[in-house]
Parts: sequence; C-alpha cells; structure tokens
Amino acid sequence: MLEIPQKGKMEELINNLEECILFKNIENSQILPLLNCLEYKIKEYKKNQLVFQNGCKTNKGGIVLNGALQIVQYDYFGNRSILSRIEENQLFGISYSLCNLALPICIEASTDSVILFINADKITTPCKKLCQNHIVLMNNLLNILARKNVNLNQKIECLSKRTTREKILNYLTQKSIENNSKTFNIPHDRQGLADYLCVERSAMSAEITKLQKEGLIKTRKNYFEIY
Repeated sequence: MLEIPQKGKMEELINNLEECILFKNIENSQILPLLNCLEYKIKEYKKNQLVFQNGCKTNKGGIVLNGALQIVQYDYFGNRSILSRIEENQLFGISYSLCNLALPICIEASTDSVILFINADKITTPCKKLCQNHIVLMNNLLNILARKNVNLNQKIECLSKRTTREKILNYLTQKSIENNSKTFNIPHDRQGLADYLCVERSAMSAEITKLQKEGLIKTRKNYFEIY
C-alpha cells in the first residue's frame, strides 16, 4: 500500500470527486475544504491487494478515485463469494466504520486502484459552524446508504432463487431494468458472476449456453442482450 504525494494531485482529485454522489450539489470550490475537514488521505493499491481485511475495525471510509474494488467473503472451507463490486467514485466501508463493527468481509482491489480515505466520524459530526455543505454531505450519505440497502435486497433476491438458471435470469433482468435497456454490460467476468451468484462456474456457463441456444439471451464476455 503506497501513499501518493498530494502535491500536484489536488485538481485531479477534485475533478474525480465531482462525479461522486457524496459530493452531489456541493460547489467544486467547496470540496477541498470539506476534504480537509474529513481528514482525507490518498493511497494506491495493486491488483488483488487487500484494502480492508476480514475482522478489522476502522474509522475510515473510502472512495474509489481510479480502478475498482470488490467485496469478498470466504466461508470456513475457503470458498469465495463476491458480494458486490465498487466502481470509480463509489463509497465503501462507511457503514461498518460508523457502527464501529469488525468487517465480516474482505475488500480487495480487482484492478490497480487509487483510493481516497476519509474519517467517517467527521461526516456525521458537523463542524461548529454547521455549514450548509456539511448538511448536504450528510443528506448525500443517507442517500448512498439507502441505495446500498436496495442493492443488498437485489442480491438476496438473486440468491433466493432455487436453480442456477433462475439466478442468472433474475440477475440479467435486474441489470436490464437498471440500464433501461435490453442490451448492457455487467461488471463481472464469468468467474466473478459465478461468485456473485454463489454457483459453480461450469454449471453457470452451461446454463448460459442453453439460454443462448433457446434464443433467450445473447452474450459475449460481459456484454448481454436479453429477448
């Protein structure tokens, strides 16, 4: 884990954060003062490097500035399940840090990534002036946590399906609705999708092939069309 020098990086940092929901409706010129208030740090991770280890506690939340992370869970026998993927400008780790709970999952870099860490306690503790920007920040955080709850419900819905075929179709239907299109890309490769759905990759690939032969879907790598 390497800390990136902050000198000369501020303009690039702020440009990235313009797209982050946490800073929605906050003027660009006001982002830096807020970051200073949140005691930010920027760090770089290599692909497959752990960002947060299972069982650790932290008061930090993170925002992906570049690259992508994934939330991974291992069972007693070492079986690996991908719970979700964290893309650029998305927030992670806030819920556990605010509750002071040990993480029951691992967060790892799925590509070389640059992460902005902030003190989660500082988000929910307004500055003495109770500035409008901090109130906006808290409202944005509430919106983000609500969205995460929706995503978790979607994951539970997928896993509640009895067969691999039903899980695949349910997942693809969700993605079609999210993209408002019958053609879309998913954020997983084949192994990642199998881990997300908690199924064997070979069984999943066989079902995808069947669905294509039946004319229900068309796919190439992470691109899908549904009919």
